[in-house]
Amino acid sequence: MHNEAGRTRTGSVVSAASLALLALLAGGCASPPPDSITDADVPPASSAPTEQTPTALPTEPPLVLPPSRNAGTPTGPVDPAAPLFPDGPCQPSQLDVSASPVDPALGYRQMRVRVTNSSRVPCVLTGYAVVSARGPSGTVFANPRGRLHDPETSSARTVPLDPGDIAHVDLGWRGDLAAAGVEQTASMTIVVSEGSSPVAVPLDPTSPVDIVDGTEIRVGGWRPGAD
Repeated sequence: MHNEAGRTRTGSVVSAASLALLALLAGGCASPPPDSITDADVPPASSAPTEQTPTALPTEPPLVLPPSRNAGTPTGPVDPAAPLFPDGPCQPSQLDVSASPVDPALGYRQMRVRVTNSSRVPCVLTGYAVVSARGPSGTVFANPRGRLHDPETSSARTVPLDPGDIAHVDLGWRGDLAAAGVEQTASMTIVVSEGSSPVAVPLDPTSPVDIVDGTEIRVGGWRPGAD
């Protein structure tokens, strides 16, 4: 009787130990070993920082100046005597005008007109002068324009006139049309330069100018100095 009770207690102890061992094994199988790591436990790798390209700042457009009103392509030969910064054309208010007596030579006449810059402002004589003649009654003669044959005086030049400077131009004509009773020149005007206005030429009353209507007046180019 005592032996059966002892075996029963011993069997109960063995059964309880077996159940405890089985429970421990079952719990170990349900959870992963501590050293195992799943993908969910690994934090995502941070991407390396990328270098950002700086944004270009807006720039102002280049400054473009408008062309000068005086700018232009020169055409034709350049007069070497022309100043780089020319003054304005000489005007009658700046000039004192005088004329030499007529020099007759075998029917051919010649007269020199001189101008003096009496102002305080420099001016310029360019191109050819334009001469107009009138009769005693005020009749404006129609006179063809020509050029002197002398190459020393016929070519056009640019002549700067500072205050006090003098320049001259030669006029020539033939007197074969000045017959008796034909109205001759009583007064004369001259446009000294392009862009200027006519100015009176004082004539020598003791030296008649026998230019009549239809007489060709030949004009030379301006030259510096009185003679």
